[in-house]
Amino acid sequence: MVQDKVLKILARETSLPASEIELESTLLGDLKIDGDDAWAVLEKCSEQLNLDLSDFNFNDYFRSEPCLKGFLYIYRKLKYRDEHVASQKSKLTVAGLIKACERGSFEKIV
Repeated sequence: MVQDKVLKILARETSLPASEIELESTLLGDLKIDGDDAWAVLEKCSEQLNLDLSDFNFNDYFRSEPCLKGFLYIYRKLKYRDEHVASQKSKLTVAGLIKACERGSFEKIV
């Protein structure tokens, strides 16, 4: 089942039991997956579940390495208490990643 495979990939990356990863969790904010780690998750989904990454704009959802966090990031993080607002990134949930893997594409998913 696609969901089980995605949860297994995320569990390996986060060192959390798959049973503790919720579908509404965001990869960046809740699971703290960013930069090269986020790309590694997407590549594993691509390899194991035939997920086409050609229409996925990585920089909309994650920071590139090195993940620099300047003054504005810290200000927004303290004010809004939301990683996505602080880093100015869109949310990608576990459920969204599973749906993309089921369809084989991020097109019209996120």
